[in-house]
Amino acid sequence: MYEWQQQVQRIADCIDDSIINNDDESLTLSAIAKESGYSEFSMTRKFKPLSGVTFRDYLRKRRLAFPLIDVRDTKKSLIEIAISHGFSSHEAFCRSFKACYGITPSAYRANPTQFVVLRTKLKTFTVTF
Repeated sequence: MYEWQQQVQRIADCIDDSIINNDDESLTLSAIAKESGYSEFSMTRKFKPLSGVTFRDYLRKRRLAFPLIDVRDTKKSLIEIAISHGFSSHEAFCRSFKACYGITPSAYRANPTQFVVLRTKLKTFTVTF
């Protein structure tokens, strides 16, 4: 179990690094499984018990956490936010945002006090001394 906790933490770190670097090719199940040295089946089967969410849901929600902060905290246009975070279009971004948070980006920007659940980085493995 300890080894899998470390592995899931490395996967979460890899996902964040890929999102930050706009490396969409690394943000696929097959690429991350290959990088981790496990099969896609093994990785997804072990990911959920340790994280509480499926790999696919974690990836989708984590990928939307970064633009959520931009929508809330910047004056950038929504299309600029969408493109800078790897979405193919404004429509694709708005559709994904609404599916995840239940509100459109423009409605959230107009009322940022609206409660949305931000998917923070997964911490399955911590070292305490």
